[in-house]
Amino acid sequence: MDQNVTEAGARRRQISFAFVWFGLVFTFGWMVLTALSGEIEVFLIGAQAFSGFALVRLFKTRLPLVWANTCWLTSTNVAIFLGACVVHPTGQVDIMLIPMVGFPFAVFSIYRDRFHIAVLVALPVVLWAVWFVTQGNWPLIIGEATAERIYAPMAALTAFSTIVYPVLYFAIVSAQHSLEIKRARRDAEQSSRAKTVLLSGISHEMRTPLNAVIGLADLLRDDAQRSGDVRQAEYANRIMEAGETLLATVDKTMHFADIAARRTSVTLAPVRVALVIDRVVARYQEEALRRGVLLQVEDTKATVLANTALFEDALGQLVENGVRYCGSAGTVWVQVKSERAGYHRITIADNGPGFGAVDPALAFAPFERLAHATGTTFGAGMGLALARIKAEAMSGTVGIDFDVPSGARVWIELPASIEAAAS
Repeated sequence: MDQNVTEAGARRRQISFAFVWFGLVFTFGWMVLTALSGEIEVFLIGAQAFSGFALVRLFKTRLPLVWANTCWLTSTNVAIFLGACVVHPTGQVDIMLIPMVGFPFAVFSIYRDRFHIAVLVALPVVLWAVWFVTQGNWPLIIGEATAERIYAPMAALTAFSTIVYPVLYFAIVSAQHSLEIKRARRDAEQSSRAKTVLLSGISHEMRTPLNAVIGLADLLRDDAQRSGDVRQAEYANRIMEAGETLLATVDKTMHFADIAARRTSVTLAPVRVALVIDRVVARYQEEALRRGVLLQVEDTKATVLANTALFEDALGQLVENGVRYCGSAGTVWVQVKSERAGYHRITIADNGPGFGAVDPALAFAPFERLAHATGTTFGAGMGLALARIKAEAMSGTVGIDFDVPSGARVWIELPASIEAAAS
């Protein structure tokens, strides 16, 4: 990552100093032109413009890029202004100040160098305004005929090149940024695929020993119960509960990896929301009673287009989080509304501590246990991630309402069934 940033910065520096070569060529041409005029004052103006680029080129390894660009931009603007003052207006030297307004946007970072951009955008504007107001007060060294015949074509060529060169610069930089974005996306996709393969492999490898642990613990519990050893039976029972909880987490991880890798085919059909809610609530009713949590369900006749198994699992993840984290004597509500046309939203709300100041992107990251998940609550931090990926597999979405005054409110939104809507 750092290497990519360094390489990108080096490329931008090379392109910026290409401007210096461009400036050296044109200012050298102007210096030769002014030398042929035989007027030392005009020659010194051309030499000033050339010297700005020459100094930057000479000290390129010692000057920070921002100050190098400031140096040649300032010297060039001042030289154009002085040239416009001593050359007859038919020479059109002043028009070269116009494209200089756009140059700072090409050579400075709009995020880091805003002060330099503001100053060097204002500089040619101010210099042109001063020249326009005071142009009759300056002694003209280059007459009308020479200005029109020689200086005007050179000024037009310089102004045109000054416009074209930043356009080429932006095209080159945009192409480089596009390549960098594609490379970063490719690296991220490769990393994601590797992580998915690793999760799937580890999960498969863990299932066999976990099933052996659970089976042996079951045998130990049965033996202890037959021999009347209550303590050993309790220990064996705890081993079984911990093994089953860990096995459930492994199953979730495998399911997450399979869906993330799109290895699981998804078939959508009309599903009655009330039936799925009833099954999910029945699954977690015992745990809710054990924790002292009240589950309240709102009646609904809504029908969604979904995969029944995925819908039930996704909704179960959200209800399970509500039951686990709302706290003792809390309440979890399950409601169904239509927040937008063509979709039904199933909302799970509770009066617990809520999510607090959590980054929305972090909330749905797998294996991320948020601030409300205390150390006494077991979990791998995959509930919201699993719910989201399963909802997305059904063309739905999962979200969190962070603007609630208290508690937590999470929802899953799925497409409404067209058949149900028609009936």
